[in-house]
Parts: sequence; structure tokens; C-alpha cells
Amino acid sequence: MSNSLPTARWRSRTPTRSGHIDPPNWRPMSETRIGNNGPSTVAGRVEEAEHDRRRREHNVHLQPGTLVIRDRAPYRIVEIREQPHDLWPEKFEHYWRLHHDLWAANPGSRPEPTRETWRDRPVVVVLTPDGGGEERHMIGPASHDWPVLPEHYAVCRSCGELPPCREEELDRVVSAQLAKSERLLAIPAGNCMGCGEAISSRQKSVRFPGPNLWRPDLAAGTARFHARGECAHWVDAYRGQWIALGAPASAEQPALPLGEGDAA
Repeated sequence: MSNSLPTARWRSRTPTRSGHIDPPNWRPMSETRIGNNGPSTVAGRVEEAEHDRRRREHNVHLQPGTLVIRDRAPYRIVEIREQPHDLWPEKFEHYWRLHHDLWAANPGSRPEPTRETWRDRPVVVVLTPDGGGEERHMIGPASHDWPVLPEHYAVCRSCGELPPCREEELDRVVSAQLAKSERLLAIPAGNCMGCGEAISSRQKSVRFPGPNLWRPDLAAGTARFHARGECAHWVDAYRGQWIALGAPASAEQPALPLGEGDAA
């Protein structure tokens, strides 16, 4: 049984709704506004009602048959069940104790939390690939926000993932790297390795000794940059790689005119 949940960093290009294992905990604007005064116009009341309707429709109470996303692919929920208390993984037990101890230290008017209603209690979610396939069992917090797909969605014809698929993202990264490499290869020796423009004798510059990390085809000591604000981010990027290879940051010297600002 896996203890991982769908990543929150990637987002499907198909618009999704927000799926909740517990009933969605949202309140209309009339209950959340400060003060008791509502909209004073018909248009304002209609706008507020539309806002509440969109929130209500966006938050979905997950049920068997709901389409959700896992690993960039569409899955249907087969079953959602509570994890027995004696089978809670240790990390859930740990955070439950912290949660309860925090309440005990300052109970105030709040009711004592229970394991049955704790929003981060572990639950088991059984999924099956949309269209058929092997069931997947997952365990995670009940508070996890699941992306819910509509019944009509797009998938990549080549790999079956929801767009943007991994291959599309890889192609985009590779294209960006190739564009950067082509730009660097077009910079003449002695020019600024950031903007590519020539460094005049009246301009301050920073030079890094040793092999040229961005242009290995050039001689050592040719990694030079303008010492100006427009090129500072390139200097910082190169400096980070230079230090990572063992050069001490304290050895860098301030920029000097005539291209003499060695970072040695």
C-alpha cells in the first residue's frame, strides 16, 4: 500500500475542481463578512450569490465514481474508508499527539478533538485507472485536496498522461537549454558571458580564473562579465557554479576597471 499522494506542484491543463474527503467546509459570504451589512444594491446581491454558487460548485465531496488525478493520469475513486486506529502509521500517531497536546495546553472554548473527526487522520483511498486497470490503494490525510476532473478531459495521445505530460515538459526544458547553449556559443571570446556584448576599456568587469564553465571550448580565464546591474544575475549564477567546484567565495575581489576585477 502506498503512502504517497498526488503531487501539488503539477497542474493539469484541464480545469479542475477541489475534492474533499470530508464534506467541504465553506461558508457563504453572508456568514463570513465583517459586520452585518450585506450588499446594498440588487447587482451586489446577485454578485454575492454568484460568488457563493461558484464556491459551492468548485468544492466537491468525493464519492465513489468521482474522477480525480493521480500521477498526471485520470483515476476513478472506488472506495474511501477510514484507517482503523490501531493501524495508523507512526507519523500520523505523532502528529495526532502533537495536535491533541496543543489543544490540552490551551483548550479555551474549543471542544476536545477526537481521532474520528481530526481533519488530518489517515484514510485509505482505492482508485482505478479511468477506462480500466489495476486498483491502487493509497493512504494519506483526510485533509488532502484532490484535483477533480470533469467527465470530458484531454490526454496525450502518445503517453496517455494529462497535459502537460512529462515528455512535453522535457521538450520545453531541452529547448530552453539548447537556446541558452546556442546563445553562449555565439559570444565572442573576451565579451561578457552574460549579455554577450563587448567589454570596453572604460567599463568595470569581473573575471573568474580557471576553466570557462559556460564555454569549455575557450581558454582558461575567459569567463568575464560586466560589473553592472544588468549583468549581475549572470555573475551570481556563474559564481554559484564556480564556488560549487571548490573556489572559496572569500577569494573574490571587487570589480576593477580595464577588465582587472579577477574573482581569484
